[in-house]
Order: sequence, then C-alpha cells, then structure tokens
Amino acid sequence: MTAITSRTPSSRTLGKPSWIRRPAKAHRVGRWGEDLVAQILSVNGYRILERNWRPPAGLDIPLRGELDLIAITPQDELAFVEVKTRSSEEYGHPFEAINGDKAKRTRELAILWCRLRENLDFGHFRVDAIAVTGTPEKFTFEHLMGRSEERRVG
Repeated sequence: MTAITSRTPSSRTLGKPSWIRRPAKAHRVGRWGEDLVAQILSVNGYRILERNWRPPAGLDIPLRGELDLIAITPQDELAFVEVKTRSSEEYGHPFEAINGDKAKRTRELAILWCRLRENLDFGHFRVDAIAVTGTPEKFTFEHLMGRSEERRVG
C-alpha cells in the first residue's frame, strides 16, 4: 500500500504568485544577505534611502517586482542595488539569478522610482548588483557597479 500525501497551501500563500511563496530557508538567507549588504554599504559611506521598495498600489502599470536597496553613494550618485544571496554555489553563483529580464525589470523599476520623485536632484543613476555567498560566519561579497545612466523623467 502506498501512502499519498498532499500539501494544501496555507492561508498565507493561497492565491499568491509562486515568486512570493519562497521556502522559509531561502527567505531567511535572502533577508540576511540584504541586511548584510545594507550594513556593509553604510559602513562604506552609502546612505540607504529605501529597502524592498515596490510600486505603490493603485498605479495603472503592469510593472511588478521590488528594488532591494536604493542608496546614495559616497560620490553622491543614486544607486539601485539588486542583492542576490546564496548559502553556497551548489545551485550556481548568485549573479546567475540575474538574467536579462530581471536586469530590465530592475532598470524599469529604477526609472519609475525616479519618476515618482520628480523633485529629486539627481541627473543620473546606476544599477548595481551585489552577490553574497556563504553564512554569517564565512561569506564572500562581490559588488558589480553599473554604468551611470541619464535619469529620464518624462
């Protein structure tokens, strides 16, 4: 006799897109990575403006997703930072999770963030990617700085 078990989605995940229903461990690792990156950037002179920014509800746009970190660099540049964290490289390097679609969506979210803040005094911005691999006891930190782009508000 074979036992068949089924998992019923909890009320927390029922009806949510699959990208929201990350396993608990992956969520903890990702949160730890974002916290670590925010601390490292702050110690190195970055001013963190926002974390985990999503477009406000009610906007009539099809764009979904979030910006992990929005910061002002020590050189007074506006930087949007995509953070990818892995506990190991068993399933690939963290940067491998940033494909062309993810990079395009991050850039579009950065432009939207700027458009919603027309009074912001930054003519340019850049999109960076940071990879964290490891554990709190031992980790690697890689920072790829994007090229500066002209901020287009119109």
